[in-house]
Amino acid sequence: EFSPASSVALTEACKLVLAVSLHGRHVREAGSPPFENLNKRIVAHYFGLACCYTVNNQLTFYALQMVDPGTFGLGKSLAPYMVALMLRFTGQTLNQLQWVCILLQCICIAITQYNACKSAAVLSPSAYALLGVAVSITAVSSVWNQKVVKGFDVPVNLQNALLYSFGLAIAILSYVAIPDPVHTHGFFHGYSLLAVFLVVFQAFHGLAVTLVYK
Repeated sequence: EFSPASSVALTEACKLVLAVSLHGRHVREAGSPPFENLNKRIVAHYFGLACCYTVNNQLTFYALQMVDPGTFGLGKSLAPYMVALMLRFTGQTLNQLQWVCILLQCICIAITQYNACKSAAVLSPSAYALLGVAVSITAVSSVWNQKVVKGFDVPVNLQNALLYSFGLAIAILSYVAIPDPVHTHGFFHGYSLLAVFLVVFQAFHGLAVTLVYK
């Protein structure tokens, strides 16, 4: 019963607290300045990334209302193909075996989405369209984030804090500005223990992804 927009906002708030805490510890231990090597360019990059991530996080909730988690996970597995294409255009090449693996994965996913008895696709066209948008945003934001994380000499947790500050602001703005007739009971309505765990797990997942990109 909880609002997807409020869930995204709470997740971003948890991520921000974790990132600021970790960056604060780094500053104390290393004696480095709190805003080390920060500039307007990286701020602009992370504002754009925050917009992508916030939209994609909310799309996930709506996609899961139309498709089952297994199919959603399979659909997200198409992201490596799009990522590989974008990396190719940005000058980062993949070897032949990597391309074969990615193409085989895409073909196998396509097979799972065909209902032989009905001679039709498993999901509706609108579900595939929504899934396609989510996969596209995932691929674009993944490549973009990797380029930013590796391309700027800024501490990872400071980059995270910047990303999650924008993410929190955008998520709150979307909660306030975009009407949601299904969830009208307030920001914190419907948060059972399971929903709280969802927020916490997503927060740790966000931090882990950045470290993997680094």
